Amino acid sequence: MKHFLIAFLVLISNLCYSQKYALIDKNMVTPISYTNTVTATHNHKNLFVVETDKVKQFISEIEKIAVMLTNSNKAMPETFEIMVGKTRFVGLKVPSTKEERLDVVLTTNCDGLKVFMHISDSKTSNARNAYFINTWIKYIRSYIK
Repeated sequence: MKHFLIAFLVLISNLCYSQKYALIDKNMVTPISYTNTVTATHNHKNLFVVETDKVKQFISEIEKIAVMLTNSNKAMPETFEIMVGKTRFVGLKVPSTKEERLDVVLTTNCDGLKVFMHISDSKTSNARNAYFINTWIKYIRSYIK
């Protein structure tokens, strides 16, 4: 009977699905939460949606953007587009008098809801954008499962 109970619990745990989406606060105030469906309320609460199984790849791509912003010796691409699951990174190099700046917008389309986030704004310096991105990465890493 004891072996049957253990086998039953293992079977039940394999049939349970994990949460489908990670909800990341754009303002880094609330902890990351997880959900199976995305609603307009999540967008209203200023949450960015990333597929749970793509979070590590998402962080890796954001780190690459931070490196582009901090490495002034290497030329930035004129434009770029990266897809990570349902999340799309679109970047555009903007010439400025002091430095070439990078404008990057993230878009995700989950459950028919589009969520946007501007992670690098060409109106501010590359150093300030890199600082925000690195802080956001630390915030995400501190809460991921």
